[in-house]
Amino acid sequence: MKYDEQIAEVYKRICPYIKKTPLLASPFFSQKMNCTLLYKCENLQYTNSFKVRGAFNKVTHISDKNKILITASAGNHGAAVSYAAKKFGMKAIVIVPEFVPSFRINKIKNLGADVIVYGKTTDDSNAKVAEYAADPRYVYVHAFDDDDIIAGQATIAYELFEEAPDLDVIVVPIGGGGLIAGIAQYAKSVNPAIEIYGVEPIGADAMLKSLEADKIITLSEMNSIAISLSVPKVAKRTFEIVKKSVNQVVSVTDELAVRELKSILEHDKLFVEPASSCALSAIIEKKIGDMTNKKVAVILSGGNFSLEQLKAYL
Repeated sequence: MKYDEQIAEVYKRICPYIKKTPLLASPFFSQKMNCTLLYKCENLQYTNSFKVRGAFNKVTHISDKNKILITASAGNHGAAVSYAAKKFGMKAIVIVPEFVPSFRINKIKNLGADVIVYGKTTDDSNAKVAEYAADPRYVYVHAFDDDDIIAGQATIAYELFEEAPDLDVIVVPIGGGGLIAGIAQYAKSVNPAIEIYGVEPIGADAMLKSLEADKIITLSEMNSIAISLSVPKVAKRTFEIVKKSVNQVVSVTDELAVRELKSILEHDKLFVEPASSCALSAIIEKKIGDMTNKKVAVILSGGNFSLEQLKAYL
């Protein structure tokens, strides 16, 4: 089965559990960049993140709903797994690293999951998950190193092409690479000429550094405000897909990501997190080439950012 046909089947399976998120034009940024700029608003998805797509695709493949879901997350994936578990009457445990803010932890708990705080990074948390997953009662739901998760995220591109089949460019934030891997594979299978760009914040740019080295690099430290993208090491499968199907990966500063976060809020009345706004920053700063007269989709991957955090940058 071709990849686009596979994702069409995935979409049918998870459609009852997700929102078809809006594709909204930005008049301000379209005029500013002399293009048609569209937002794919996954910040308006259930749990305010695209992550529920992959989570539901994974959970619907689990036949024994008495299994316990366990995962590591900086927040968005954990909330998605918790939400999917709740819908199917399953138990979930989410292990989060120490840097995750309390409002994200509370969101996961409010969705019914147990939360364990462990480790300095998501790699530390994943190592703890692996200890649990040795017990057959548990199902390890990795945030990005999983074909079912990647295929679930690819349904974003499925929806994009339904509404805008003439897209020229898709710009995608990168953390572990599951989102861009799914989108790029689907988009290139439908239109091999489409341009796919990935964006990371400096300080959490594991994919870019790995591409530059032509091998997977582990970041010694992470210091970006975009904690949803703060992954010290990408997966082999996402790395290989990005190498094959993504035109370019670039990085932007936190300052630029916050600047565009405020611009999106001011001009388009959408509240997103820096992990989303960094993608727009790359366009505004022309880090990914000239967008003139092109139809460009920016993936607003999530909106889990607190007002208190934003106030610190006003």
